[in-house]
Amino acid sequence: MNRIALELWREAERAVARVEPQRGEPADSPVGRYLDPARHAAEFAALRREPHVMAPSSRLRDPGDWASDELLGVPVLAVRGDDGVLRAFINVCRHRGALVAPPMSCGAGRKRFVCPYHSWTYDSRGTCVGRPHEADFAAWSRAASALVELPVAERAGLVWVVPTSGAALCFGDGFDAIATELEALGYDGTATSPHERRFEQPSNWKLVFDANLESYHFQYAHRETIAPMFHDNLVQHRSFGRHHRIVLPKQSLAELGPVGDDAVTWELLGRHANIIYFVFPTTLLLWEGDHIDGFRATPLAPDRTQTASWMLVPARHATRCPAEYWARNWQIFWAAIDEDYALAASMQRGLGSGANTGLRFGAAEFACERFEKDVEAMLVAAP
Repeated sequence: MNRIALELWREAERAVARVEPQRGEPADSPVGRYLDPARHAAEFAALRREPHVMAPSSRLRDPGDWASDELLGVPVLAVRGDDGVLRAFINVCRHRGALVAPPMSCGAGRKRFVCPYHSWTYDSRGTCVGRPHEADFAAWSRAASALVELPVAERAGLVWVVPTSGAALCFGDGFDAIATELEALGYDGTATSPHERRFEQPSNWKLVFDANLESYHFQYAHRETIAPMFHDNLVQHRSFGRHHRIVLPKQSLAELGPVGDDAVTWELLGRHANIIYFVFPTTLLLWEGDHIDGFRATPLAPDRTQTASWMLVPARHATRCPAEYWARNWQIFWAAIDEDYALAASMQRGLGSGANTGLRFGAAEFACERFEKDVEAMLVAAP
């Protein structure tokens, strides 16, 4: 018996039995939160000081493995050094500012990164190790010409980066409990990523998460996809500081009858429930028994969001099923999430109409209101 699996199973049972149904106070979320350019600029600046998922850890497992991305307008390069240490840098040459690694790319066995403009060269630790016509730059030491380092961490099978040099890498209270729970499920540096997706979305980034922190919409927005699997407007929610865990019991759980403690396993839980982990501020992970489908959503403009998404499969499951199985699960996940994204885009088109001064969160949508309040608190705390 696994203690965490048992806890989650009992949470699912409580939801189905409607023991102490979870409700909050109805609230309005002002439309300015999703439209105002000044508000967007403040959120953008504050989010640059928060940790965001950059890539699966398995992509950066061995010395010389590297990956590049863009986080909130900052080009980022993550590299596993020849000493085995994972580092992250601003992917910008210290000479004239060109990218030293191709954007949105990854690779293996790389010992040097050479700027394509003037061939300034950096090693896997970010040190400047070569400059043509060295004497021309005597005023700038090589030490002062190293790539600018960024805070980076590995937890729950993912690489997390803060896209601001010198900022603290602080997940906030509760993250360690969530990460420990995910690691108990096998999400570590060996979890593979057979599927990925990246796209831009014509809506505010917060609308994406508002749609994924409640199940009130399931029976209507997802009637042709996942609605038949789940109960109507029924979840069991727990906050871990700014982070959330939402247990989604399936219809099949109610048909089982009582299950003893010793009979509860991860496999049983995965057949009869899904678990949403929301890591504030921009990462959502959906555990579906033998894998996680997750995404990062970050703002580009008040009405534009960048999404990067990965499937994570623990090593113990990776070889148990053919490639077609993982592809089918990926398609099912995105068939439902694309419905949420389409509705977020629909909402964005109507926000400036004047029909509503605020978006209304009902009593069952309390996690959405908590998320919006945590964004407000992030802005207040920002330097």
